[in-house]
Amino acid sequence: MALIGTFEDVSFAELLQMLNVGHKTGRLTVQRGNESASLYITGGQVRRAVSRRERGPDLVYRILGWNTGEFSFERTDEPVMRNIKESTEALILEGMKRFDEWERVESQMPNMHVIVRQCAFAVNERFDELTLPAQVVLRLVDARRDVATIIRESGLEPMEALTAVTELLAEGIVEEWSTPRPMGDVLATNGQLPEATGAIDLRSSSYFSSKQQLSERNEVAVHRGTEDKDSG
Repeated sequence: MALIGTFEDVSFAELLQMLNVGHKTGRLTVQRGNESASLYITGGQVRRAVSRRERGPDLVYRILGWNTGEFSFERTDEPVMRNIKESTEALILEGMKRFDEWERVESQMPNMHVIVRQCAFAVNERFDELTLPAQVVLRLVDARRDVATIIRESGLEPMEALTAVTELLAEGIVEEWSTPRPMGDVLATNGQLPEATGAIDLRSSSYFSSKQQLSERNEVAVHRGTEDKDSG
C-alpha cells in the first residue's frame, strides 16, 4: 500500500527519518507545482535521487528546503543505479546544517525578502556564460520567490547561493520585482490570453495615441487644402 501525504503535515526530513527507521525499500516521488523528483530507497537508505534537471545529494538538499509539496511512497524491488554514497542520516544532518547557515545568512543580510524576476533578453544572451551556481539559482527566479526562499531551495551552500544571486543582480540578468498594482478593471480574456493586470488606457498607449495623432494631422491637412482652394 502506498504512503501518501503533504509536506505541510510531514516535513521531508521527517519523512526520510521514518523510512530509514522502518528500513523501507521503494520509490519516493515528490512534487511541487511543475517540479517533481524520484528517490529510490533501499533498506531505509537513499541510494538514488533524480529529477529532470538535477540528481544526487544536491537534489536531496534542495528538496529539504521545500515547505510545501506532495509525496507518495511505493514499495518496489526494481534495481537501482546508485548516485548517492552518503547515508540517509548524513544527508539529513547536512541538510540541517545548511538550514542553520541559511538562517544565519538571512539574519545578517538586508533585503533577503526582496522578490526578483528574470530579465528575459539578458537571460537568453548570457545564460551559457554564467557559473553553475548562478544557473541553478536562475532556474528558481520566477517573480514569486524572494531571495531567502531561493537560497533555501537552491540546494547550494548558503553563501555560494547568495554570491550567485549577487552575481545575477550585478550583471542585470535578474532585477528586484514587486507585483504591479491594478490600474483599472481587468479585461476579460475568455481563456485566449493571460489575464491582464490592468485596463488599457487608450489615451496613453503609444499605438493608439500615435494613430489618433496621425488622424488629427490628416484632418488638419485636408482642412488646409480646402482653405487653399477657396482662397485661390
